[in-house]
Amino acid sequence: MEPPQHDDAAASGLRLRVARGLTWTLVDTWGRQILNFAVFVVLARLVSVDEIGLVALATVFVGFAQLVVDQGLGDALIQRRQVDREHMDTAFWVAVATGTTLTLLGVVLAVPLSAVPQKPNLTPILQVLSITFLLSALSSIQIAILRRTLAFRSLAIRALVAALGGGVIGIVLAFMGWGAWALVGQQIGAAVFSVLTLWGVSDWRPGFTFSRPHFRELFGFGMHVTGSDILNFLSRNVDNLLVGAVLGDTALGLYSVAYRILNITQVMLINVARKLAFPALSRLQHDPPRLARAYLRLNWVGSVAIMPGYIGLALVAPELIVLLFGAKYAEAGIVASILFLIGPVLTLQAFSGALLNAAGHPNVVFRFRLITTLTSVIGFAIAVSFGIVWVAAAFVIRGYLLLPLNLYWVRKYAAVPVAAYVRQLRGVFLATAAMVAVVLVLRLLLPSDMARSAFLAIEVVAGALTFAAVVFLLERPLITELLHVARMLLPGRRRGVEVLAADDDAELAGP
Repeated sequence: MEPPQHDDAAASGLRLRVARGLTWTLVDTWGRQILNFAVFVVLARLVSVDEIGLVALATVFVGFAQLVVDQGLGDALIQRRQVDREHMDTAFWVAVATGTTLTLLGVVLAVPLSAVPQKPNLTPILQVLSITFLLSALSSIQIAILRRTLAFRSLAIRALVAALGGGVIGIVLAFMGWGAWALVGQQIGAAVFSVLTLWGVSDWRPGFTFSRPHFRELFGFGMHVTGSDILNFLSRNVDNLLVGAVLGDTALGLYSVAYRILNITQVMLINVARKLAFPALSRLQHDPPRLARAYLRLNWVGSVAIMPGYIGLALVAPELIVLLFGAKYAEAGIVASILFLIGPVLTLQAFSGALLNAAGHPNVVFRFRLITTLTSVIGFAIAVSFGIVWVAAAFVIRGYLLLPLNLYWVRKYAAVPVAAYVRQLRGVFLATAAMVAVVLVLRLLLPSDMARSAFLAIEVVAGALTFAAVVFLLERPLITELLHVARMLLPGRRRGVEVLAADDDAELAGP
């Protein structure tokens, strides 16, 4: 029996919207990260390592509080199959109330928080950065609504304007000699530009309504998402807290530069797809076999960027960081090389959280992140006394130890066949191994007095060509799939599919 044509047509419409969403998500994420990274390189050369470490410590406290601004209600709006006006209005006013409260608390609690690591100069920085809580509240639900409708073009415009505006403010302040406050000004400026632009590109405006029943409907899902986000944040930032408290601002400055490189690559290589994966996979929650196939396809395509990207950067990070930031950050290059060895783990589990949330199991994501946080605290607490290199090693070791549990839960709660899942990546793993071998051989053959920039260029080009050649020989279906995705990113698709995509809008937005 042939499947209904309407289902095939709807699937084509969803694929088109996902592809177009990916196009604008790439513009958003890559453009923003390139701008932010360029600004950070300039600021790192103008600001001392100690000042970078001080603001990095403040950012840990601020980033933690920002996780609870909307209490996960934004993700709940995305995941629900149907939402109405009361859901959106209620979520918005809860976020505004929470953001206002956090801003006031941040100003008051900045003094005792600064006393914990014994850094009184942290107090005014925390107080000023607390303004971002309210600014985040004015953005979070707007962003969720745009993500729900896959309106990634509007999100891209907002992100690029914010990155550019904040970057200009930060660089101007740095040239004026404001030191750490240049980094603070960059963050505040980006948040202000983000709110102004977002409200300009979005048509939705909140009404003056609040519904307890609608809040309860959203909060049941949102509290698990928020809890998971908090645990994930702690597991990814407890190392910064311990390094800053135990080893000091200079060590934290070096570590934060290395971690900043890791974070930028994760955003560019993984979070692009993560942003799209959750709303797209949520559309398939009613069809578990189709959901599992979509997840496998996503990981298969994503592995081409994640695996060679991380391992390649592990090889070249020491030279790259010195070239970009200067010799004073040489130790950060060694730390970055170790951190990037997490690549194989991320290749296998980068989108598992989006999958489990889309399937309606945020509690499982919460449990996994709870375990991750506990093991992170223990591992980092042991490693920090040995220096930042060992802290980086603890980060990577934890990832490999918990990978089997992640794969088991993906199979149990989302019916993903793990054996087939791993087998489909063997060609990418072999191609990455060949890339590593070629780069290591080049290091033996190239003259040691060659200019650093030329040395890096030869390594990167040779490694990329080797990876591409091996994938072409071993994974022809993957090449076909990548070409298919590339074609979907281009404009000019046939009108019939565009109509179906418009039909999908109605279902995404709700009544």
